Amino acid sequence: MESLPRKRKGVRAACSLAGSFQEAAVARKRACREPKPRTEKKKPSDGGDDASGRGGVVQTAPPASGRAAPESPGRGLKRKLGCIESATRMGRRKQLDSEYELGAEIGHGKFGSVRICRAKNGGEEFACKALPKNRDETVHREVEIMQHLSGHPGVVTLKAVFEDADKFYLVMELCGGGRLLDEMARKGKFSEQRAAIVIKDVMSVVKYCHEMGVVHRDIKPENILLTKAGKIKLADFGLAARVTNGQKLSGIAGSPAYVAPEVLSGSYSEKVDIWGAGVLLHVMFHGSLPFQGGSLDAVFEAIKTVELDFHSGPWESISSLGRNLISQMLNRDISFRITADEVLSHPWVVFYTEGPLKAVTANLGVTNKIVARDRIMLDSETMSSDSSSQRSEDQDECGIVDALTAAITQVTISEPKRSRLCIPAIPIQQECSSNLKSNLCTAF
Repeated sequence: MESLPRKRKGVRAACSLAGSFQEAAVARKRACREPKPRTEKKKPSDGGDDASGRGGVVQTAPPASGRAAPESPGRGLKRKLGCIESATRMGRRKQLDSEYELGAEIGHGKFGSVRICRAKNGGEEFACKALPKNRDETVHREVEIMQHLSGHPGVVTLKAVFEDADKFYLVMELCGGGRLLDEMARKGKFSEQRAAIVIKDVMSVVKYCHEMGVVHRDIKPENILLTKAGKIKLADFGLAARVTNGQKLSGIAGSPAYVAPEVLSGSYSEKVDIWGAGVLLHVMFHGSLPFQGGSLDAVFEAIKTVELDFHSGPWESISSLGRNLISQMLNRDISFRITADEVLSHPWVVFYTEGPLKAVTANLGVTNKIVARDRIMLDSETMSSDSSSQRSEDQDECGIVDALTAAITQVTISEPKRSRLCIPAIPIQQECSSNLKSNLCTAF
C-alpha cells in the first residue's frame, strides 16, 4: 500500500491557489458594482462645475430600460475609477496617432472640430472631437459625464481619450446617419408621426439623464445624431451639468433660440431640457423657431414675453393632442411644465408610436387637460396634385387623433350600467383596496 505524499508546510495546494484567484476576481468585480460605504462630503456647486473630482468618477449607470427608483440612486453618486474603461481615462500617456489615423473634417463648432478617425487595428471608423486645452475644466466635466452615462443606447459612446500639448481628443462612435438638423433641412417640416418618434427617442434619453442627475442644457437638432438605422443618439455634453435632488443651477448656458426663460432669470432645474425639446418639436411641426428676433436681446425678450397661439393659423393643421403636448412643454410656469416621463406617456406620443388602443388608456389620465374639437377633419375627396394629396393625408391624420380625443372626453354611461360596473355581485374582500369603487366610477 502506497503512502500518501506528505504536504510540505507553507505550500498551498494548486486547487486552493486557483480558488483564491477566482475569489479575488469576484471580489474585484463586486467592488466595482458596489458603492463605497463612506463618501467624502462635497460642497454644493452652483452650476455643476465642481460636482466631480479628478480622481474617482461616476457610479455604474442603471439599465437603460429599467425605471429608476423614487430616490433616483444615480443622482450625485460616483463610480470608482477601476470600473471605467481604461481608454477613456484622462491623463494617459498614449498618443492618438499610435492607435488611430485622422481623416477628413466632418464638423466644426464654437469650441472645436470633429474629424473622422480610423482605428489602425481593424480599420473601424470613429468620430474624433478635438478640444483646445484652454477649456481644461470643461473637457474634464464632459468626459466625466459621458463616462457616467455610458451604456445607454441613446447616448453617443465615448471610446477613448487622448491629449497632447495643445488639445484633448475624444474618440467617439461615428453616427452614419448625420445630424437631425440635416434631416430637418431636407424635409422642411415633419409629419406628426415622424415628430412623435423623434420626441419619444429624445425624451427617453433625457429622462435617463435626469434620473442619473445630469442636465444636458443644450437640447437642439445639431446635438442629436442619427445612426444609419435611424436611431437617435444624444451628443455634445460640453454644457451638461451634474445636479442632486432639488439643486438649482445658475449661469446662462445653451443655444439662444432653445434656452428656457428661467435660464435668463438665473436659477433653473432639469426642466430646461423639456423646454429645449419643446422648441425642437415646434421646429419639426412648422419648420421655424417659435421665438425669433433681429438680435440676441430681441430673441431673449421674445422667449420671456411672446405668447404662442396654438389654436389658429398654421396650428389648425396640427391635432389637438399635439398642440396640447407642445403647450405643456413650452409652459413658462415651471410647476406646470411636464416632466420627461410625462412626455413619454402623453397620448399624442403613445398614439403615434404604440398605437390607438394604448393611446386610449393614456388619454384617460389627461382628458381634463385636453379640449376636444367639435369637428373631425376627414377629407374623402381625391386630390389631383401631389401637394394637395399630402395635405389631405395630413388632415385625415389629424382627424383620427381628434376623433380619439373627442370620443374619450365625451364617453357617458347610463346609471344602470354604472351601477353594474361599480357594485360587484360578490362583496369585495377586506384585502382589496378600500377605494376601488370610487376608482371604477372615476375612470368612466
